[in-house]
Amino acid sequence: MAQATESAGQLPQRRPPMRSAVWRWAWSSARGYVGWLLALGGAIALFVGWFGISGEALTAKQLPYLVSAGLTGIALFILAGVFLATDDVRRQFERITELERKVDDLYSLFVAEAEAPRSSQPHSLASATGWVALPTGASYHRPDCSLVTGKTNVTAVAVDDIESRQLRPCRVCEPDNPTGR
Repeated sequence: MAQATESAGQLPQRRPPMRSAVWRWAWSSARGYVGWLLALGGAIALFVGWFGISGEALTAKQLPYLVSAGLTGIALFILAGVFLATDDVRRQFERITELERKVDDLYSLFVAEAEAPRSSQPHSLASATGWVALPTGASYHRPDCSLVTGKTNVTAVAVDDIESRQLRPCRVCEPDNPTGR
């Protein structure tokens, strides 16, 4: 069946095995906990080494405790540091990946808006009244204002409309104030 798909000119879609994804998720979720367990094991090993050394008066009898428990405790602490540091790096990479996705989404919105064809409707409305507004907006604009350019539901407004709807001048395009307010 895979050969038939390939012969038809389509590439077969290959997904990673589900088991691999589950293990990857479980490992990334457990990495921090494993680090803290290793740190606890290192602390216990160092305590056992100290307890063994403190009970022996002869240096020759203290060395086995120092070597076995002391080095094991230090090694476990180093491993704990590696696990905790990699978990922190993984979390930072997840945040960076999410941030990059959001920036890409915003960029695509800006590019789509910049490439959108400009509507000639506001310019034709400008010759009639000089001001435009959106039906549910709270401000009126000049027809060439970037906040209303390209919108299809822009309507021309007269002085009476501005007063009755209590529209404010746009802060971006700063149209003339016809009401004298």
